[in-house]
Amino acid sequence: MPLISPNALLHAHLKQDPPRRPSGRGLAEARPTQLNIGSLSHCNGSSLVKIGATTIVCGVRAQILPVSEIANFRVTKTSQSYDSSAPVRRDDRNKMADVHGHSYNPISLYNLLVPNIELATGCSPKHAANTMPSVEAQSLSQRLLSLLHTSQLVDPSQLGIIYIPPIESQDPELGVDNDPQIKAYWTLYIDIMCISHGGSLFDAAWLAIYAALRDTELPQAWWDPDLEQVLCSSDDVERLNLHGLPAPSSFGVFVPEKRSLTGPPASELPHWVLADLDAFEEETCIEDCCITIDMNDAHGEPSILRIEKSGGTVLDVESLRGAFATAEERWRSWFRLLESVFRP
Repeated sequence: MPLISPNALLHAHLKQDPPRRPSGRGLAEARPTQLNIGSLSHCNGSSLVKIGATTIVCGVRAQILPVSEIANFRVTKTSQSYDSSAPVRRDDRNKMADVHGHSYNPISLYNLLVPNIELATGCSPKHAANTMPSVEAQSLSQRLLSLLHTSQLVDPSQLGIIYIPPIESQDPELGVDNDPQIKAYWTLYIDIMCISHGGSLFDAAWLAIYAALRDTELPQAWWDPDLEQVLCSSDDVERLNLHGLPAPSSFGVFVPEKRSLTGPPASELPHWVLADLDAFEEETCIEDCCITIDMNDAHGEPSILRIEKSGGTVLDVESLRGAFATAEERWRSWFRLLESVFRP
């Protein structure tokens, strides 16, 4: 931590021409990103992400949830009707229908994706080791869960364990048919551990989640009607197919203190929009924003999934346009990185 005011130190760097941050980066320049997968041997999928001084380890554990243990389970015979080859709107991608024709989303309804981030690892001076979950950890877990639902990243048909009764068991008079029946779901517990908190933790945690889910392999599972339970075989596994690549980009708005300004007073204070904040810059920025975009491919048109903003009133439409261009460049860099890691 610098001995002088952090705000004055950052301002001294940004008022140069061109503006440079204390780390030597430009305003829109992101930190180097490293990614490894399969780092944890006892998980269905795992990843290790390092963005600057921020290091995240993520592991995905798959557990079977029988429908008999779901209190509000909706009996469905059409859960297998989703055709992944047919074009589906993002809003309808994760919707299924019960026997009454009512649409619902099993992933959010039954909590089939459970992210949890752990900061009590001594990752920063603000988070002591072996303490109860902090407000920041709970807030990050909720934001990650919200983005998992909003982006509709995982197809629920991959998490359903289906039983199709043999045709000889069909008896219309007794109301017995051979329509597919959901017997259980895979529940994915996504554990995120922060090893080093060096800023922009949400972005790094999401990249770790995405890579770990893309690395996740589920064993073949089927319903045994004689034993009345789900059986699994690790001899045949299926890797999750994710929809798109939602890429969040976090920004901070720095406004210098009035006492550090020289010259005649201006009508408004100067400000700078900084991409991919490090821990020092996060402490000095009064306003932050996160733009999440997705694209069909590296040459497609970007679409905004959501914009989050908190604190301050400095960020305007023109600044958001510049931030959007930076977010698009981050998507392309993540796309190239993931393609190199998951190269067949």
